[in-house]
Amino acid sequence: MNQQKSVKRATRGQRQIYEENKQTLLCYVLASICSSVLVFSLNYFLFLPQKGAWIGLALSSASQAFSVILMSMMMKTVRNERNQLVDAGLDLNDPNAFGEYCKDIVILSVSAQLLSLIWTGFFFVLLSIPFFTLYKLWTNILGPWFFRPTLDDDEKEDKKKQKKPKYVHVRR
Repeated sequence: MNQQKSVKRATRGQRQIYEENKQTLLCYVLASICSSVLVFSLNYFLFLPQKGAWIGLALSSASQAFSVILMSMMMKTVRNERNQLVDAGLDLNDPNAFGEYCKDIVILSVSAQLLSLIWTGFFFVLLSIPFFTLYKLWTNILGPWFFRPTLDDDEKEDKKKQKKPKYVHVRR
C-alpha cells in the first residue's frame, strides 16, 4: 500500500530566506577566499608556475568575486521603520533562480583553481562559463524571440482554415 501523497512545497518566511541566504553567501565567500589564497600561496612559495597559471588564477578569482558580489546584491534586504525585515531579496537557494548559476560559477572556479595545482590546463574549464551563458541566452531569450510567429502569420492561417472546407476522402 504505497500511496504517494502530493507533497506541497513549504512556504518559507522572509526571515528564514534571509538567514539561509546569509549562510549560503558565507559558505561561498569562504570557499572562494580559501581556494584563491591556497592556490596563490602554493604557486608562489612551492611551485614555479608559468605566466598562464597566474592568468588563470586571476581570471578564476575575478569570476568568483563577480559571482559573490552579484549574489550579495541579489540578497539585498528591505526593512521598515522599526528595522523589521520586510523583503529578504531573491532566494539564493531556489533551484530555478539566477542564484544557482552564480553558485555554479563559484564551484566551477574553485574546482578549476584546485585542479590547476595538478595541471594548469584545468583553467580551460572556465571557458565553459561563456559557452553555457550563450547557450542559455539563445535557448531562453534570443531563439524564442527570433522564431516566434508574427501576428500577421497567425491571422492569415486562421483565415485560411476558416475558408477552406474540410473534405473527407473515402477509398473503396
